[in-house]
Amino acid sequence: MSRARWYKPVLYIVLLVTFVLYPVFTTNLYQIGALTLILVDVLLAASVWLIITTGQVTLGQTGFAAIGGFMSAAIITAYRINSWLTLPIAVITAGTVGLVLGYITLRIKGVYFIIATLALGEFIKIVFGMWEHPFGGLHGIMNIPYPDPIIIPGLLTIEFTSNRGIYYITLFSTVIGIIIMHKVYAGPIGRVFRSIRQADELAENVGINIMNYKVLAFVIACVFSGLAGVLYVYSTKCISPTSFSINQAAYYLLCVVIGGGTSVAGPILGAIFLGLFSEIVRPVIEWRPIIFGLLLILAILYFRSGLLGIIQKIWKPLSRLSTATLSDSG
Repeated sequence: MSRARWYKPVLYIVLLVTFVLYPVFTTNLYQIGALTLILVDVLLAASVWLIITTGQVTLGQTGFAAIGGFMSAAIITAYRINSWLTLPIAVITAGTVGLVLGYITLRIKGVYFIIATLALGEFIKIVFGMWEHPFGGLHGIMNIPYPDPIIIPGLLTIEFTSNRGIYYITLFSTVIGIIIMHKVYAGPIGRVFRSIRQADELAENVGINIMNYKVLAFVIACVFSGLAGVLYVYSTKCISPTSFSINQAAYYLLCVVIGGGTSVAGPILGAIFLGLFSEIVRPVIEWRPIIFGLLLILAILYFRSGLLGIIQKIWKPLSRLSTATLSDSG
């Protein structure tokens, strides 16, 4: 690996160490809760990015987050099933619905696909809002208990009855999701995704079943969107049809644009930056849509490669300088 490409591993390590150690050195439970929700946003933004790698832009991942969240919350509260058993059920349900809807919607391209996914996301939330039992109807589900403890017989019991416990299970799940999506994108499947995005008709002419690959990316994204929904429920102890709004759908797309779409590091940076920025502008929260709109315009006009591109531009001169210094000392 060349020195110029070290910035991504360094970036990942710095972010991971920061997120692992921060709760150890703070007693502010609000900040820990805010960081937990930022991690949920990271997972959702990364799922949006994975679909974009195939050339499709989606605004519907909030619907699949709602599927994961509502399924987990309903099973826990209505049927008293262990929360760790509800997690795979919720995630598989989100992925299965994504598989069915993917084959229906991914034949559409461009702005029509964006509109279709937005409509699907809203339709999913409307369905949950109309379903009184076990999903709580328009009021949703409140007072969801903490996740059940993980018991390793004869060794230890891991409790999740605090903000820190929820934070670390969210961090662990988010890191696993990011690693999987990165491995998919960096491998042979990811090369097919990029070829479809650049020239889908050419890819099809050389024998690639572009529909199957688009659906694959869509299903993986839906699985992790569903996981994000479950983590959201663990963190907030409640969920309603308004938990994932149209504004949230646009927000996750903005995370990708602000962070940069060349790798999974982009949506990570975008979600963290916008999450922290949201906390800074909280005193003037009514102006947040306007501020975010201005950020989007600035990013499109002047920083098309996003925060990741800015870091790369800063890193290259530093890398050349360190190389020259080592050569001189040698």
